[in-house]
Amino acid sequence: MDIPTLNFDHSHHKLKIRGLKSPADVLTFTGHEQLSSPFRYDIEFTSTNKAITPESVLMQDGAFSLTAPPVQGMPVQTALRTLHGVITSF
Repeated sequence: MDIPTLNFDHSHHKLKIRGLKSPADVLTFTGHEQLSSPFRYDIEFTSTNKAITPESVLMQDGAFSLTAPPVQGMPVQTALRTLHGVITSF
């Protein structure tokens, strides 16, 4: 039985991973930043694609965009900040 998947966005924050065709919906994240040190963000995400492999994600370029919460009746807001990096764990 083929059950259709629903597109549901858990969060207004966005994660884009190079080469990943299905959307990655951010569930939770924590960030670590210090002056003169590399930053690190741990991001937990879900996807409608249940066949994502570590090989398709690891060492790929990623972009994590932080946006303000949506306000009903207002247009979608642009990202307040976008962090670019490389996916190093999965």
